[in-house]
Amino acid sequence: MGQVIGDSYIKRVRFSKAVLWKSREISIHKEVAEMWLRSPGVKRVIFTDPVKGEKWIAKKEKVMEKWQLRKEGQEPQYYVPIGVFQTKKRLTEDEEAMELSRQCL
Repeated sequence: MGQVIGDSYIKRVRFSKAVLWKSREISIHKEVAEMWLRSPGVKRVIFTDPVKGEKWIAKKEKVMEKWQLRKEGQEPQYYVPIGVFQTKKRLTEDEEAMELSRQCL
């Protein structure tokens, strides 16, 4: 489901499985979006893929501007075009832990 750390909603995924490649979208559970992304403290959305070694980052406002609520599977989810995200090389797990701990200070 992901978690909020500092000013970011962060979720670990495998892009190969999490992305709807036909429509080039990634989804966020409706309940998660309504609980965390509508919170004024969250400023960024980050998806990380430990296998691919990448992270996708977007401003919350951009995600909310482009998302669409749909039910593709078992429950409604917000689908966001992957073009909204900026791709960056993901840090090693130790570097990521250090970065996340700095954000919490």
